[in-house]
Amino acid sequence: MEKSQPFVIPAGVTFHVGDAGLIIENAGDVVLHTTFGRPLARVVSLEGDVVLHGAVTAGALSAGGSVRVNGSLTADSVQAVGAIAVSGEATLGSARSGGDLVVGGALVAESLDVGGGLTGGGDVRASDIKAGNDVSVRGALSARRGTFAGSASVTGGLTSDMLSVVGLISVGGVVSVGTVRAGDIDFSGETVTARGLQARNSIHIGPGRVQIDAMIASEVRVDARTSGRATIIESQNDLGTNSIKGGFRLADYAEMFGDPAAYLSDRGLTAPGDAGAAPSSAPAPAPQFAPVVRAEPVAEPVAESVAAVVYAKEVSEPVVVEAVSADDENEATNLDEAEPELVEVEPVSPSESHPLHDELVDAVEKIIERYADTERPPAVDHLRALILRQAYDEVRAEITTIWSDLVKFHQKRGLRIQHQVTTTFNTINTLVKKM
Repeated sequence: MEKSQPFVIPAGVTFHVGDAGLIIENAGDVVLHTTFGRPLARVVSLEGDVVLHGAVTAGALSAGGSVRVNGSLTADSVQAVGAIAVSGEATLGSARSGGDLVVGGALVAESLDVGGGLTGGGDVRASDIKAGNDVSVRGALSARRGTFAGSASVTGGLTSDMLSVVGLISVGGVVSVGTVRAGDIDFSGETVTARGLQARNSIHIGPGRVQIDAMIASEVRVDARTSGRATIIESQNDLGTNSIKGGFRLADYAEMFGDPAAYLSDRGLTAPGDAGAAPSSAPAPAPQFAPVVRAEPVAEPVAESVAAVVYAKEVSEPVVVEAVSADDENEATNLDEAEPELVEVEPVSPSESHPLHDELVDAVEKIIERYADTERPPAVDHLRALILRQAYDEVRAEITTIWSDLVKFHQKRGLRIQHQVTTTFNTINTLVKKM
């Protein structure tokens, strides 16, 4: 029969059993294969390691060396001069390490301050994360704020209000973020929602659907299969073929709507060449801790011009339409010698008309005139028919779709929209918002 191992408590060890659980303190290593059926209120090794086995519930763990848990861990706080390693799942109030933090399963925490790299074997969710080296998450990453001094690789999705990464951040799943600033950005999931993306070098998006306020990088590459909208795309390269609506260069945006500085600043971005365009060194000090908050797309007010971001009252998704240049005022190409017939609509008696109805009719007729010598887009005839029927609610609901159809009509034929058409279309948009 094998002899049982003795229970020995060395000299210098503080060992206390109280209502809150066990309190163990030692100058050297603390190694526990049991918790005596009680939670661990506090385990401290002043100069050595803390090594625990099994499913551990603790108040505070602190080590002058490393903390290692061979099992799962639930703790209020974990601190180590060296590394922290948990083979199973971990639920923590806070964790602070001078070395790496490695968790084999899912990790949930209020705050993580890691001097080395961070590795999560499952989903990682925390309010604030600071990492001094690379971050690798084999699941989804959710962080209200994050500052990473290395690169970041996320297999699943990404949710964040503000994320700063010195190197490359690559995400394979759904992205829903406020602002991401990095050396390089590679988002290949099926959807990307962001207020602002800025990279020192390159941004790669797609294939998938996007809803992005602004992207700024030396190089922006968008998969040809990517669709959706991006209001501003500023880069030094040609974007090539894609289905994204919008895509104003900063110069175009400034010409049409004024200085974009406030728009960028509100999204945590800066114009190329300005200080702070993208992280280039160690991240800023860790932010104050706060509860985890899921980043949601922020709705913008209805734009004054339909050539900008338009949120119609009855349209659930923002739509961005293409910008046109004033130089295109007189550009027209004869594609069809025979002028299409106007759609006949039963007139409405003047007594039944809205006070702004005549202005709307005059405006749509001005658009019709711009296509007198060219093929007229069906979208223009549809708009005219709605106005003549006084279907104002339908005009408001469909205004962005009609503009999008008009843009597609011109794109397919390789033509630019005349400046007068854009100006008059904006007039119609302004009028129907008053009705």
